[in-house]
Amino acid sequence: MNAAADLFAIRGFDGTSMEAIAQRAGLTVGALYRHFSAKGELLLDVVRQALSSLPIAQHMHVVSGRADLLPEMVTLYTAPDLRRLRRLAIELHNAASRDRKVAQLLREFNDRMASDARARIESGRRDGTLDNNRDADYAARFLMVLIMGLAHIDTLYPSMVADSGWRNYVMESVGMLLGINPR
Repeated sequence: MNAAADLFAIRGFDGTSMEAIAQRAGLTVGALYRHFSAKGELLLDVVRQALSSLPIAQHMHVVSGRADLLPEMVTLYTAPDLRRLRRLAIELHNAASRDRKVAQLLREFNDRMASDARARIESGRRDGTLDNNRDADYAARFLMVLIMGLAHIDTLYPSMVADSGWRNYVMESVGMLLGINPR
């Protein structure tokens, strides 16, 4: 997975072959194909693993349903040390624009992420953490789009990656978007 992540982040999806990944990982191409039916499936698993290894993702699995964690989760995409994850997300979306199977896998993944966000938003509305004037489905999908936009921060505004004021602004803005009520 690390070999694939490195190559996808450096060379891009199109510039990375299964042969190169296998060679870098010290495997045969056949061994790689026993685990992944296609390069797009491998890329999606690389992104999934990168996301699930983040401290906030692990915390969110333990603390299910908390809407107040959503701003922190979104803001995580501005962290300086997550450049590789942002690059992988861009590569995944790029690959999905040309490969139907990757597009389908990405849609399923995004639907699961949006479903989790929607459930957190609905839970927050029920427990009073969030105001009730937000459409949970629209808000969840907007968060997915916002995250993808933040993946481009390295090329759009590279100086903002290390800017703590920017990270605070993103976190506050997501909180306002969701209607987080102070406790």
